[in-house]
Amino acid sequence: MAFFLPLAFSLFLAVISAYVLQLLADARRRLPPGPWPLPLIGNLHQLDHLPHRSLARLAARHGPLMSLRLGTVRAVVASSPEMAREVLQRHNADIAARSFGDSMRAGGHCENSVVCLPPRRRWRALRRLSTVGLFSPRRLDAMRALREEKVAELVRRVSGHAARGEAVDVGHAAHVAALGVLSRTMFSVDLDPEAAREVSDIVDEASVLGTGPNVSDFFPAIAPADLQGVRRRMARLVKRMYAIIDEQIERRMHGRTAGEPRKNDLLDVMLDKEGESKEDSNEINRDAIRGLFTDLFTGGETTSHTMECAMAELLQCPNSMRRVQEELKSVIGTKQQMDEHDITKLPYHHTRPKPR
Repeated sequence: MAFFLPLAFSLFLAVISAYVLQLLADARRRLPPGPWPLPLIGNLHQLDHLPHRSLARLAARHGPLMSLRLGTVRAVVASSPEMAREVLQRHNADIAARSFGDSMRAGGHCENSVVCLPPRRRWRALRRLSTVGLFSPRRLDAMRALREEKVAELVRRVSGHAARGEAVDVGHAAHVAALGVLSRTMFSVDLDPEAAREVSDIVDEASVLGTGPNVSDFFPAIAPADLQGVRRRMARLVKRMYAIIDEQIERRMHGRTAGEPRKNDLLDVMLDKEGESKEDSNEINRDAIRGLFTDLFTGGETTSHTMECAMAELLQCPNSMRRVQEELKSVIGTKQQMDEHDITKLPYHHTRPKPR
């Protein structure tokens, strides 16, 4: 006891001193208002199993831009459309190097990911290539037939379930369609069913690991211990995803050696850049290719989640669903499928009332 009490008292003083110093540092930084944090845990005690609702309640009290301390990590939350637009559009450069979860470090992925790379040479090179290879007006126009093909497959799949009276897993159906578009855009071929299923499983599991609570994210000082094993599990997923991508790269390299014609897809563009890097120190190498393609496959999950959430909201708002259906009937008419140019003729949007 003679040893334990002085040690406990010293630890208590250290915690309180660090807490006071942190409060003083936050005051000098002129952070947005927010709830008062507790020592060590900060505001973690104010978040329940539905953190988005907890943040909404706190924002109603502290404003659309508020600061929180999650463990030892400072977070700033923008919770209104206007404030989010202000942050993302006018201050995008200021948050381009924002922090990321510890799970992103698994397998060295963060060193080659546009999601967490700082806005320097490699980040700019990957952004530029993805923009030219995926999102340029010419590329988008060239991919229109592919998008329409995948949408038609999605409609047939959903219609088949409906004809048999079966439930439709909206998220899975949307993810299959998004995965098909991405695979054809990157590799000019659909992944074989086994590889496609594995990619889907990897992305699903990675989404759960990456968005779940991880003590390493709240207390970075103990992150190397990986107490929950999140980084180890994520590293296995990264390794599996990289192996799938490597298989496509090796097939393409073999085809080039055999004299097969160019596909002029994103993989060809990046392999060309990889070859140039030996001469001009370009930032594109094999690891960068793996990292970008992994990010793109993961981004397909975002699309499916958005569709799933939108459908869930419509099902809970019959009036909104009816208005959407009426507008679609008036625009599409007797056509079996909506064309892309029809989207501009669908002005209706609805903001669901806040839950009571």
